[in-house]
Amino acid sequence: MTNETDHDTSISKELFFRLSGTGKGIWETNRSQPTTVQLVDQKRFHGEVLDIGCGIADNAIYIASHVNNINLTAIDLVPRAVEVAGEKAQKENVNIQFEVVNMLDDLSKTNLKHHSYDVLLDSAIFHAFSNDERLVYIKNLEYLIKPNGLYIQIVYSEKETRDTIPRRVKKSDLIELFSSQHGWTIESIEDTVYESRPDSPLAPSVQAYLSLIR
Repeated sequence: MTNETDHDTSISKELFFRLSGTGKGIWETNRSQPTTVQLVDQKRFHGEVLDIGCGIADNAIYIASHVNNINLTAIDLVPRAVEVAGEKAQKENVNIQFEVVNMLDDLSKTNLKHHSYDVLLDSAIFHAFSNDERLVYIKNLEYLIKPNGLYIQIVYSEKETRDTIPRRVKKSDLIELFSSQHGWTIESIEDTVYESRPDSPLAPSVQAYLSLIR
C-alpha cells in the first residue's frame, strides 16, 4: 500500500553519482548527524562496526574520533564519495577502512564477503529503496550482521509534511519488514530528525525514525 508520502520508487544511482562527494548532496553537512552523536553518547558502537552508505564520512569520522577499541569500516557505492571520505579521515587522523560497495549487489563477491559486524549503521539509506530493493537490502543485512548484532536505522519518516525525495518510510512497514517472523527483533522505533545541508530545500532537518533492531 502507498499514500502521498510513500511511493514505491527508488532513487536512481545517477543522482548519487552526480551529487555524492561534490558537497551538493543535501546529506553532505560536514558534521555528524545529531542522532549519531546521541548514539555515541549511549555507547551503541562497539567491536566491528559498519557504516553503510557513509557518503563523505561525516558520521564515520565522528564515531572513530569518539569511540575507542572499535574496527570501523565505511562503505558507499560512489567511488568519489569514498575518495573524499578517505581524505577527510586522513586529515582527522582516524582509522577507518573504506570500501566501494553497493548494498544491492551480491556481497559474497565484494570485499565484505568474509566479514560480519556487531553494529550496522544505516543513516539515511533504507529510504532510498523501492519495495523490491528493500528485500534485497535486508537479505544483505542478514548476511553481514553477527548473532545478536545491532542494526541502527535512521530514515525519513511519514511524519514529514514536505515532499521529499527519497520516499518517507511508514512505521508499519518497518514493523512488518523487521518482524520476529522474519528473524528480527525491534528494540525501539523513535522519532528523531535528519539534518540537511543548510542551503537545501529540506533545511534545517527532516522528520525521521530512529530504529534499533536485532
